[in-house]
Amino acid sequence: MTDNSNSNPNLDAPVSLHPNQVSVAVEQGIDVAKLSSTQDVVEAIDSALGEAAEGERARWFTISVLRHLRKAKWATPQGSDLDNERQKALAKNCLAVEGFSASLRTVTKDARSKFRIVSFASSKKIERGVLATGTKAYKIAAAIIIEAGLSDRQGEQANNKASLKEKTESQRSELKDVEKTVVGRRANRRGYSKHGSIPVVDARGMTSEKNQAVSMSKEEFAALEAALSKSDTEIIQQNWADQQNEDRWSRILGLMAGVGFFLFVALLFL
Repeated sequence: MTDNSNSNPNLDAPVSLHPNQVSVAVEQGIDVAKLSSTQDVVEAIDSALGEAAEGERARWFTISVLRHLRKAKWATPQGSDLDNERQKALAKNCLAVEGFSASLRTVTKDARSKFRIVSFASSKKIERGVLATGTKAYKIAAAIIIEAGLSDRQGEQANNKASLKEKTESQRSELKDVEKTVVGRRANRRGYSKHGSIPVVDARGMTSEKNQAVSMSKEEFAALEAALSKSDTEIIQQNWADQQNEDRWSRILGLMAGVGFFLFVALLFL
């Protein structure tokens, strides 16, 4: 449906006629200037729509309920961000619920409440375009809208953000798995194990070679021990000889010092 609410309404249209009703009438080819009241215009719209009239009235009412649930202020159905087909589907779902159609006829009995966006409050004020929230039609429409997840745009945006975040985290996890696989393949090519550890060198062979290197026969061991003992004896004897030489020199130097002192005293008294 084309939105003509922004066009200037016919100046000769009834004073109580709403801009939404004017747009619907113009769309149906109705000359509102030839009609004297809102009731006449609405009856002309019903006649032009024929069997589709009930669905169109339900569409305007349902979109009005949606606007009230969202606490929005848009003035035309297009402000709901729902295309025409989605709006009609909501209205059809409401009409499919028992009791909605009868309640809607009662609620919109006054011509001023049909084919237009209306407001809602705890009590109705028809002259101001306000209907009551306690009616069966309102409750059914609200339930259908809430069940469809359309009552809160912020809630939908939050769900979309949560879904996007979950998708991003999943992609990051997959990327990490790919990185681990690549690193593991590189490590295997470089000789590392699957766990990234350095290959273990078999030390048993090295130990065996070492034992063979240090092992010797009893005769060889006895000869080595004798050589070590001989070296120790020679070191001790050498140290003893050195000590004896030092003692001899100490006695000679002491004797010479005594003779020298005696000669010095003797010279003093001569």
